[in-house]
Amino acid sequence: MLAQELVDRMKNAMKHKVPAETVDRSAELIPGMKYRNERGRMVTVMRVSHLRVMYRYEGYQDICETGRREFELKFRKVQS
Repeated sequence: MLAQELVDRMKNAMKHKVPAETVDRSAELIPGMKYRNERGRMVTVMRVSHLRVMYRYEGYQDICETGRREFELKFRKVQS
């Protein structure tokens, strides 16, 4: 009986759920995306955390790492 009451309350809550606003994800850093630095060199994002970005320059085998804020200031997304 208690379980059925909880199910009914949940169904009622879902009926009155406010639709979520669309989220702009254009600024989101995603592994595999391409960016250019201020000199025009291409990089590929390898890993992203809340504070750090790991990326690889085109033609360079090692992975570079910098702060997310610094990355967003120095690199521009390549439009595909």
